[in-house]
Order: sequence, then structure tokens, then C-alpha cells
Amino acid sequence: MRTFLATLFVAISGTLILWISTDGGRAFTAEEARRLEIRENPRSVPDWQLQNQDAETFTFQNWHGHLIVVDFIYTSCPSVCLILSGNLKNLQKDFSDEGKSDKLRFLSITFDPEKDTPQRLKEHLSHFSADFKNWVAARPTSPSQKEAILDFFKVIVIPDEYGGYTHSAGYHIINPDGKLVAIFGMEQMDELRAYLNQALEGKDNASEN
Repeated sequence: MRTFLATLFVAISGTLILWISTDGGRAFTAEEARRLEIRENPRSVPDWQLQNQDAETFTFQNWHGHLIVVDFIYTSCPSVCLILSGNLKNLQKDFSDEGKSDKLRFLSITFDPEKDTPQRLKEHLSHFSADFKNWVAARPTSPSQKEAILDFFKVIVIPDEYGGYTHSAGYHIINPDGKLVAIFGMEQMDELRAYLNQALEGKDNASEN
């Protein structure tokens, strides 16, 4: 009987700890917790200065008034980044075909700025037939800025043994007021499309926070 009660106590304690540590059961992974935190606590994006594929500098302030989809890549990535960019290519085409691209921008930020020169960024976009009018690839202008950007978006980047990186993969949504309001995974493309459609039509409450 004592063994049963002890086992029951451990099970209940474990469930309680899991419930608390996963925010009431809503966040079972670090990535899910990151997405949930942003949804519930949108925050203003600092006005960092970036260098684009044409070697021109710009800031997030330049795109205020637009809905921005941000992903993080490095151009020599053989796998995940290609999927991220392929999905952006489809999104860009879909919203362009629907005549909804004027207020929508796509931004691919490299976390390997030493290797990803403007020329390499341009080649990356060209590979995906990007319309440079509303899809820009850019790199941070200093190591400290790169770290600040990754920290703000909570993007994890870990060098691997092959000279590449293991990294977070997702789409970060900045609303027209310059606030990070949502994050979607690569497996959530239908949800992302629906969110963007609603936001462009002014129906997304998150864009008003």
C-alpha cells in the first residue's frame, strides 16, 4: 500500500511540475513556448540597420506600415533554409497573384554575415525567383548586432561539425506598427497563410496590440 501511495505521489507531483513548466500544458517544447510568449506578449522590434543584397543599408523603420515575414538562413545551408525560402517563394507568388502583395514584405536575415556577402544573398534570392520589390535578403552590419537580433527573436544557432549550422526554423511576423506578434513553424504554412490574409484585411487582433 505504501509503495502504491508513493508511486501515486510521484506521478501526481510529476504531472503538476509538467503542468507548471509548460504554462498550463500549452507549451511542451521550447519552440512552442517561444511562439506562445510572442503571441501573448508582442514587442517592438528595435530599428537595427541591415545591409541588403544590393549592398544598401536599410532599417525596419523603412518598412513600417507593412506586414513583414522574417526568416533566418545562411546561403550555404543544404536543407532547412532551402525549405524556408521555397515556402516564401510560394507565399510571394500566392499573394502577388491575389493582388495582396503591396502591404506585405519578406525578409531573409543571414546569421552567417561573414560568408554571406550581398552578392551571395542576391544569388540566393535569384535562385528562388524572388521579386526584389518585396523580398529582401540582408545581413547584420556588425557581430554585436547579429547577436542582438538573434537574441531578440530567440533564434538558436549552433555550429555543426561540417562547417554549417543547426538552427531554429520558422517565420516571424512583424505587424505594420513594428511589433513582433507571431511565429509560425514550417509545418504551419496553412495557418500562416490564413493569418496573413486576416492581417492584410485588418481582421487580426494581434496586429492591433
